[in-house]
Amino acid sequence: MSTTHFVMSPEDKNYAEPELQSELYSSYAYLHPKRPIWRVQVQGQVYIDRPLPFSKRLLLRGLTRALHLTPEQSASDIFRSRVSGFLMTPKVGQRMRVQHDAFSYRIRQRSRRSGLFQGRIDMPVAGLPLVDVSAPAAQTLSIMTGLECGASSGSVFLAGLSGVSIITDIDDTIKQTDVTRRSRMLARTFVEEFESIAGMAEVYRHWEELGGLFHYVSSSPWQIYRPLTAFIDDHGFPKGSMHLKWFRLRDEVFKRWSIVRRKSKTGVIAQMLKRMPYRKFLMIGDSGERDPEIYAKVAKRFPQQILGIFIRDLDEHPIDGTRHDRLIKRLGAIPLTLFREPHEIADSLERAQKLG
Repeated sequence: MSTTHFVMSPEDKNYAEPELQSELYSSYAYLHPKRPIWRVQVQGQVYIDRPLPFSKRLLLRGLTRALHLTPEQSASDIFRSRVSGFLMTPKVGQRMRVQHDAFSYRIRQRSRRSGLFQGRIDMPVAGLPLVDVSAPAAQTLSIMTGLECGASSGSVFLAGLSGVSIITDIDDTIKQTDVTRRSRMLARTFVEEFESIAGMAEVYRHWEELGGLFHYVSSSPWQIYRPLTAFIDDHGFPKGSMHLKWFRLRDEVFKRWSIVRRKSKTGVIAQMLKRMPYRKFLMIGDSGERDPEIYAKVAKRFPQQILGIFIRDLDEHPIDGTRHDRLIKRLGAIPLTLFREPHEIADSLERAQKLG
């Protein structure tokens, strides 16, 4: 696996803000269909590392009360790690650069109110001589921030012109979350050890061995990016790009646990297929929320790229009756597979590749 190092730093090199920190999230790069360049998607967050302001302390107290936590639970390492991302103070309007050897690339967009920054840089293929663009398996580039007070690193997964990408949900697809039961969802998110869906990691590793590149597209919040990536590593799931949502907890959250979500899951997936028109895709999710409908909507726009849609059919929210009929009608010739146990779809990638 080829590795190339980058350095990311604020555009103004003369500034001095020792408490400024940054974090890079795993992303992907794709080959331009007509030009010899990699289009590298960069994403991360910039924040200020300082004692909690009064507003954040109130948020923490409200969250503790809303979850009915015991003193032991609120002091646990699990709760502290899960809630830490919600307590960061974002750095707004920060401009970032990516540097590679003698080349420097400016990220066009400044960091948002959330501290999140996203952008694209075009890098000549010749600038990455160690990367084998014909290799069937995913390769990664290692990127690194260069802030004086603390560097962070992340991975960019390289997608060749052709090949297979697997777009997968996280909650109740590979991780037991119980999204249809709000109190259980909150407990599993903030105070309990993450639990994997037995057998899914083995299926995914098999698909990775066949050349599959993974993209984790989920409604989970960016604020728990670190615990989620640790979960993926600890439970043996393939590494891949992450595409989560920014959640903003407001006062209402303590009354009815309404979470403000930013950026459409449908849009993220559609953009991915549009950027990589010669790649084939498998999409896998569960029936608990709107994965089937989201995937069907995307598949209708890009039918030639979809090898199949796989949905883990949950007992508490199954796909049957009118919902099933609507999905089948919308998908047309695109195959929909409902499954209960992971072993039922273990050979699906081989079969899809033969048919595709």
